[in-house]
Amino acid sequence: MYDYIILTHIPVFYKVNLYNELAKKLNILVVFIATDTNEKRSADFTSLDNCNFDYKVLYDGSFQDRQTFNSIKKLRTIFKTSKYKSIVVGGWDLPEFWYSVFNNRKSKNCMVLESTIYESKTNGISALIKKIFLSRVSKVFASGDLHLKLLKALGYNENVKITQGVGIINKPAFEKCSRQYNRKFLYVGRLSEIKNLESIIKIFNKLEDCTLTIIGEGEQREFLEKASAKNICFKGSVANSELKQEFLAHDVFILPSKIEPWGLVVEEALYFGMPIVVSDKCGASEIVNDGINGYLIDPCNRQMIKEVVSSIDEQKYQELLDGVSQFSIDTKDSEQVKAYL
Repeated sequence: MYDYIILTHIPVFYKVNLYNELAKKLNILVVFIATDTNEKRSADFTSLDNCNFDYKVLYDGSFQDRQTFNSIKKLRTIFKTSKYKSIVVGGWDLPEFWYSVFNNRKSKNCMVLESTIYESKTNGISALIKKIFLSRVSKVFASGDLHLKLLKALGYNENVKITQGVGIINKPAFEKCSRQYNRKFLYVGRLSEIKNLESIIKIFNKLEDCTLTIIGEGEQREFLEKASAKNICFKGSVANSELKQEFLAHDVFILPSKIEPWGLVVEEALYFGMPIVVSDKCGASEIVNDGINGYLIDPCNRQMIKEVVSSIDEQKYQELLDGVSQFSIDTKDSEQVKAYL
């Protein structure tokens, strides 16, 4: 009998890493709705190659191209032919998730919540729909504090476990060496309006002694490149396996998103020893200790962001590095696994 049937979107690397750790302690079956997506930061972002657990796939192709009716038919068969204690659905945004929580008893239904209070409506029709979904859920695995605030705003009063993350990052070995501050900033992620890159570019255009490297693709790339000064470099998509060199070659990681459910790249940057400048609207902002291992910024306050970036000198940078060294990604990940046990 399975402890959990976990229904999730696609086999992104950080989810696969998490499920591999869970499978060491639990008997799990992971059901991937699709094998790939049209929206990913690199070619090796998704893969089934490293799955050390039982899994099934509802659609072998892009998530956006699946036929929902066929997915639900396959899901129905899985539920009928499997013995399991609980199901864990990866959100409330898909018909497959709705079918699952109404097909099973409430006592069996668990949900992973990766939406925060900032990107989810808590009143009106949208909130009512979420409340109906939650009425069928007996336990929620919430990523962090901003996610817990959303549950409270929606009046959810049942069992909640804080996971402190959305998955487990890759942790390639690297040689730790002393860092010097060369005013080299790095961004990794989608090039979309919600990431607030236009504001950051306007700031760095005026900070000629700083450089900003932007890694990723998206609909705003051409517009952002045209708006950028010579101290801003666009590298396009970089494979996960090659990101290590980028983290080690830069000094400070910056994530200025207007909203961000979590921001796994914050964990990646900390793992490689980088101080962080992160929006306080990001879920992962809770692992940044303001002024200790990085800074929290208001994404709408350009003057504040400019002052924060400008305030970092060699002495402050070394203090931030000391703060980063005190953060243990392994401890955080262990707590994430424990939340499911």
